[in-house]
Amino acid sequence: MFNKNNILLAISFFFFSMMQGAGQGDLVKSIILPGWGEKSMGKDSRAKLFMYTDLAIAFTHIMGKSFERWYIDEYSGYAELYANADMQGKDYSFALNISSYDTMSDYNQDMSNQRNFDDMYTDYQNYNWEWESTNKRYEFNKLRNNSIIAGKFAEFAIAGLIINRFISFVDVIYLKNKDLDFGVNAYLIPDNREGISLNLSFSPK
Repeated sequence: MFNKNNILLAISFFFFSMMQGAGQGDLVKSIILPGWGEKSMGKDSRAKLFMYTDLAIAFTHIMGKSFERWYIDEYSGYAELYANADMQGKDYSFALNISSYDTMSDYNQDMSNQRNFDDMYTDYQNYNWEWESTNKRYEFNKLRNNSIIAGKFAEFAIAGLIINRFISFVDVIYLKNKDLDFGVNAYLIPDNREGISLNLSFSPK
């Protein structure tokens, strides 16, 4: 299994290894734009499949990032309106904290009880917050969670773009040499800590 941070390295190594024994022009085209290599080889129907897939994935990424930014703007404005919180210049940990505690005093008290004194807020002017109600905090938390989900979709789409290029690359190799003696499977696995992992498997046919 490859962690998402190593996907490019692993696939790049495979690409360059395979390019040693195949014509490089169409392979490079497939890396740049999935389906381009197939198009150059006269395989129009296969080319369209890869190209349309790439467009759909790219659109998913753009929409995911757009919704992520929209939700961040929404929950920031919500916190300023209903918790009197200053969200300007704050990192994500601040948003996470105000989604978990009704007031800064509650948060500081909990940190003190846990003896996490370094995590306490001492700048009352810039970091103080107090939700009008717990339900308002719950609504804020929903918006925050939605921003995470949208960001995950965008992240998933990036992995999809990489995989689409990988599959197109292998497809061109297959078309150039239909006696290729191995099969390739690629699929994504959600990872709660890192986001997404890529699993590649190679097997003889």
